Parts: sequence; structure tokens; C-alpha cells
Amino acid sequence: MALAILAYAAIIGLLGWAAWNSGVTEKAMFVVNVVFLWMSAIWFFGYPALIGPAVLAAIAYLALLVVMTSSDLRVPVTVPARQRPDYPHDEN
Repeated sequence: MALAILAYAAIIGLLGWAAWNSGVTEKAMFVVNVVFLWMSAIWFFGYPALIGPAVLAAIAYLALLVVMTSSDLRVPVTVPARQRPDYPHDEN
């Protein structure tokens, strides 16, 4: 099984390199080939190949939501200096 995973990684790497250095048709065929490789991984590995990308997509979506909603945590907030209250009985 480890050899099959390495073979899938090598094939995707080779196809990605070819798509990066070629034209539009090669980029479209890269997407088609990745879909077919994923379908063959589902056939070869079974349920984990189907649920694995779904779990990773959920994690990525959650991380994206955290990044989008935490922008206020990155912006520094200026806090006004404490001012002494002006009470008339506080003259001592």
C-alpha cells in the first residue's frame, strides 16, 4: 500500500510539473487526470480515499473562517491613557 501511495504522489507530481510548464490544454487535462486518479484511489483504497479529502476540506474551511473573522486580533488597538478623575473632595 505504501508503494501505491508513493506511485500516486509521483504521478501527481509529474503531471503537475508538466501542467505548470505547458499550455492551457495541459492544465485542463491535469485537473481531469487528478479526478481520475482520485477515483482510482477510491477504488484501490476504498472508503478512506473518499472521506479523507472531505475531512481535509472541512479543516481548511474552518481555518479559512478563523482567518477571515480574526482580522481584529491582528490590528493594534490604542487604549487611552488613564485620566485622573476631577473630584472636588480629592484635593488632599
